[in-house]
Amino acid sequence: MLQIDHIYEFFYHEVFNDFEVWSLPSGVPKLLDHIKTFDISVFTSKDSSDKIIFFYDQEPIIESLLKPYLIELIRYNKYPLIITTSEKSQILDRICDQNNLHNLYYFFHGFAALDWYRGYYALNYNKSIIGHKKDFITFNRLITEDRSYRIYFISQLAKHNLLDKGLISFGVSDDGQHWRDELERNNYSKLSNHACQEIWNYLPDLPNRLIIDDEYCSGDASSRIPFTIDRIDYHNDAPNYEAFWHIVTETVFYYDKLHLTEKMFKPIVSKQPFMLLAAPGNLEYLRSYGFKTFGNVIDESYDTIQDPDARVDAVVAQMKWYSELSDQDKLDVMKKLEPIIEYNFHHFYGKFKEIIVDELITNCENLFTEIDYQHDVDFDLIKKILLN
Repeated sequence: MLQIDHIYEFFYHEVFNDFEVWSLPSGVPKLLDHIKTFDISVFTSKDSSDKIIFFYDQEPIIESLLKPYLIELIRYNKYPLIITTSEKSQILDRICDQNNLHNLYYFFHGFAALDWYRGYYALNYNKSIIGHKKDFITFNRLITEDRSYRIYFISQLAKHNLLDKGLISFGVSDDGQHWRDELERNNYSKLSNHACQEIWNYLPDLPNRLIIDDEYCSGDASSRIPFTIDRIDYHNDAPNYEAFWHIVTETVFYYDKLHLTEKMFKPIVSKQPFMLLAAPGNLEYLRSYGFKTFGNVIDESYDTIQDPDARVDAVVAQMKWYSELSDQDKLDVMKKLEPIIEYNFHHFYGKFKEIIVDELITNCENLFTEIDYQHDVDFDLIKKILLN
C-alpha cells in the first residue's frame, strides 16, 4: 500500500509525469491574501509543461482560502488547469465552472487512513466487542469557527446529564483556545442564537477543558488513534478506558459538502459502532463505499436533518436513549451490532481499498478523456501497485 507521505511523488512519477504537479506543503493552505512560490510544492519546473494539476485534497474547499492559489494558478496561463479534491459539493462545481477548472476527485482520506491505521488489523483482529465500562467516547480538540458546533454538542451532553456516561475531550488544543472566545469575540460565528443560549446555560460550570488522556494535544492528533480507545489497564488504580459508541465529530459540519476525514475510520478499525456529526448526507456517503451503519438499532435520520442544532440534538437523543438502557439491554444492543462492527472492520482492510483505487483510476481515465490527453499510463499496473 502506498505511504500517504509520498502520494504526490507517486502521482507525478506514475500518472501525471507530463504535468506540472502542485500540492500544499503539509496539505494545509496558508491563511494569506497572496501566495508565494515557497507556499506551493511543485514537482516540475514551471517551463517544462503546459498542463497544471493542483492537489488541494487534504482540506475541504473554503473559497476564501482557495482564492489566492487560483490567482497564482491562472497567472501562469497554462491550460488545462486541474484541481484535485476530496469533496463533492455544489460550491466546488461552481468554482470550477467560474475558473475553467477541471476537477479530479478521489478519497484522499481513505488512502491516508489505510496507511495510518494499517497496524490495527493485527492489533484488533480478535478484539472483543462485548463489555464496555463507558457508553461512548468523543474527541473534540478544536472548538472554534467551523468546528464551533462541538461547543453546542458538549453543552447538550451537559444538559442531558451525559458527561459522566462517556469519555470526552473538549478544547484540548495546543493553541490555548477557549469556548468563550467563540461566543464573545467571533462576530461571524456560525453558532445560532439558540445554540449560544444553550451554551451559556450549561457550560460555565464545567472545567475549561475536558481531557481524556493527554494534557496537551499535538497538531497531528486527528491522524492518530490514542490509547484511550483500545487500552486495557490491569492495575487496580488505573482508569479503564473502554467505551462502546464512538461519536465522530467531523471537520465539515456547517457546509453542504460530502467530505469525510480519517476521523471517520477510527471507530471502524477500533471495532466500535459510531454516530456521525457531519454535514447532511455524509452517513449515506460513507455507505456508498460499502460500509454499513446502525439503523437497525438507532434512528439515523439525523443524517438528513439540515438544521445544524437539530442535527446535533438528534444524535444526542440517540446517545441518551442508549445511556438509559439497563445493562442487559445494552448487552443485547452490543450483540445485535456485533455483525455490523465486524463487517466494517474487515471491509476497511479488504474491499474498501479496491473500491477507492478503482474510483481513482476511473476518475483519472475520465479526466484524460475530458481534456483530450493522449496518455501512455498503464492503469492496470497502477492498480496492481496500489493494491499491494
